[in-house]
Order: sequence, then structure tokens, then C-alpha cells
Amino acid sequence: MRRLSGKLLLLTVLFVMVAEVLIFIPSAALFRQTWLKERAQSAGLLTLAIEGVPNYEGGEMLSNRFMQDTDVSMVAQKRDGMSQLVLGMPPLTDEIILADLRGERGLPLFRDSFRDFFGDGSAYIRILSEPTVDGVDALEVLVPQSALKAAMLDYSKRVLLWSLAISLLTGMMIYGALSRIIVRPIRQLARGLARFRKDPRKRTDVEKPVTRNDEIGQLEREFRDMKSGIRTALKQQERLATLGMAMAKINHDLRNVLTSTQLISDRLASDPDERIRGMGERLVRSVDRGVKLCEATLSFSQSAQEKPEPRPVVLTKLLDEAAADSMAEEGEVKFVNAVPGDLMVMVDPDHSYRIFHNLFRNAVQAMQVSHRQILKVTADSKDGKACIKITDTGPGIPDRVKADMFKAFTTGARKGGTGLGLTISRELARAQGGNLSLETTGAGGTVFVVGLPLVAEDHTT
Repeated sequence: MRRLSGKLLLLTVLFVMVAEVLIFIPSAALFRQTWLKERAQSAGLLTLAIEGVPNYEGGEMLSNRFMQDTDVSMVAQKRDGMSQLVLGMPPLTDEIILADLRGERGLPLFRDSFRDFFGDGSAYIRILSEPTVDGVDALEVLVPQSALKAAMLDYSKRVLLWSLAISLLTGMMIYGALSRIIVRPIRQLARGLARFRKDPRKRTDVEKPVTRNDEIGQLEREFRDMKSGIRTALKQQERLATLGMAMAKINHDLRNVLTSTQLISDRLASDPDERIRGMGERLVRSVDRGVKLCEATLSFSQSAQEKPEPRPVVLTKLLDEAAADSMAEEGEVKFVNAVPGDLMVMVDPDHSYRIFHNLFRNAVQAMQVSHRQILKVTADSKDGKACIKITDTGPGIPDRVKADMFKAFTTGARKGGTGLGLTISRELARAQGGNLSLETTGAGGTVFVVGLPLVAEDHTT
């Protein structure tokens, strides 16, 4: 019963049977009450017939036939508090259950039905009903509980058979309707999804327009749009992969060419002729920019493939190392490392070094035009991560750069930048479970925030 259609049929039959059971309980109580009323009414009519037949033999024959057909054991009339026996004899038992039908409620108590249905049937039921003869207070009828129990069992069997028939018929009708409306379309979607997963680029058949406006139709339209979007993305990915391989080869060859050119430009820059030396220096700067562009492009193309290898790292030492290398390359500034010495993060040291080295180098370059040159780093812990703030006193990031500063190959604020540093730094931070974002920037300086995972307590103990 793994298929949705089979489960649907089984649940339908089960729910209908549950509903039939809930209906059966009050119907069984009404059946009991009706059965008792019928015996009382028949006994009342019999009393009238006996009193109206002067022939005793005819009355006795009528009484015997009545008792045989109705399972009545005794009929009596109550006059002035005394019981006058009409037919039958009282049983030799004290287990008598009273059922007073005079002013009986519309819906009888369920407990009486359960008692008679699940009882052993050894008791007798004493029925009190309205009299049919004048001058009589009440009509008293005595029937065995076993007869009522047998009648209720027979009624239950008939109800059960009808319930099963109704359940199966209802289940098949609902199954047929839902199978056509829901199960069959979902099955077709599942087969289409399996074919698409096997070969997303292959179009197996001509797709028919979706005419349904319900949830199934919406699902079919979303599935069609998803297939179209994935196929477009796969084509674009193939083109980008081919272009990336070509760019990597071009960059590799170009880097070799630029290396040779750099040797020649270095000689020109050291020429005693001032004019040639100036041209050589310009050539050196141009070649340096070309080499850096090639290195940055190759680094960006390989950064997505680098898998971080995190391990516990003392954050303050990592920051000092990155700051020292950045200032050695770009110039000295005042560096304030306010990070606690015992703060440890679970990161890849090389990847994290590249993040901070790029941020520090950008900050030092930006502060070259400022009177106050202070680079400050602070950190605090929040939700299992170290929130590291890098603050500089530079002139701030222009609005035209701020909007696209994390996009690849977007020209940076400084002249000659590749526009890949922040993109690579954010990718490296996210690959380690952290993030890199710009908090504030303005004429008073810029604040970047780096989030990195902290070392768990079990690593520090």
C-alpha cells in the first residue's frame, strides 16, 4: 500500500466506516427503543383481543402464537397498584431491568443500549407502557434480555454489511474522482521530474499548454518554469566554464609575457638617461598593474574551488600578521588591535589571513590622503560567532562604488584596482560559515564587519 491511490482508497473506506460507527451508536439506541415499543404495542392489542373474545380456547391460541412470535414472557395490567396477569407466567429470577416507555425521551440513553448489547442476556426487561384498556393504570410486559440482544446483533450485522457496501462504493467513487483530478497529474509530474533529473538538457516531448487554474495547474506551470530556468542556467554555466578555461589559459600566457616585459622595464627604469628612465618607470607601473590583474583573476577563478580547513586560531595573532604585511606593502599607519588575546576562532588560517590582509591593505591605501591614520580592530562574541569590526579614518567609500562594491570585476575606489578583493574576501568568509559586510562609511572613516565562527567549548577544554 505504498502508492498514493491505494492509500487514498484505504483512508476513504476507513473514514466512512468511522462515520458509520458514530451513526450506529444512536441508531442502535433508537432500534432498542423501537423494539421495546413494538412489543408493548403488540401486547396492548393482544389484551384488547383477548378481552373481546369470549371463547377461552381462541384466546389461549392467540396468546400462545403471540408469545411465540414476539418472545414475550408475560403480559399484565396494573390496576390500583396491583398487577393482573393477562398471559404467561413471571420468571423465577430477580434480574429485572425496568424500561418505562411512558413519556420516554426522544433519544434514549446510550448506556441502556450498551448494557443490553454487551450483557450476558440472562436478565428480563420489564416494559411499562400506556394502557389500551380503560380503567388500567399501565400495561406491563416482560421480555427476555437475550431476545433483545439477538435482535440488536442481527441489526448490527445488517448495518455492518450495508456500511461496508457503502464504504466500498463511496471509496471507489472518491478514488476514481481524485485519481483523475489529483493522483494522475501528480504521477505525470513525478515521471517528468525523474526524466528531467536524469538529463536536464534533454527535451523528451512537446510540452502542452497548462489549462488548469487550480493548485495542480500552478504546480505544472511552476515545474515548467523551473525546467526552463535550469536549462538556461546550465547553458550559461557551460559558456562561463568554457570562457573561464580560456581566460585561465590567456592569463597564464599573458603573465609569462608580462614577466619578460617586466625584466625589460626594470632595465629601462635604471637607465642613466632621465627620459628613458621615466618611460621605464611608467612601463614598470603598467606591467605591475597587468600582473596584479592576472593574479587577481586567477585567484578569483580558483577561490570557489578552495575548500577551507578550519582549526582553532588565536585571532589577535592573525590580525597582527595581516596588518604588518599590509603596512609593509602600502605604508605605515597607527594600528590598534583591541581584540582580546584569548579569543579563538574556528577558521582556515590562510583564508582568514587573505580576508584581513585585503581589508587592511585597502584601509591603509585609503588613509594615505588623511591627516589621521588610525586602523583599529575590535571584536565581541554573539550567537557563537566573533563579530570583528575593522575601523579606519579614511575619506570613506564613494556612493557610486558602495552599491556594487562586492560584485566581481567592479572597479574599486582606488586607481588601478581589480575590483576582486572584496568579492573574494566575502566568498572566503561565507565558505567558513561567516560573512563580510559594510557597516558604515563616510568622511570620518569606514567600518567593515567580519563574522567568523568561534571555537566550541569542547575544543578549548
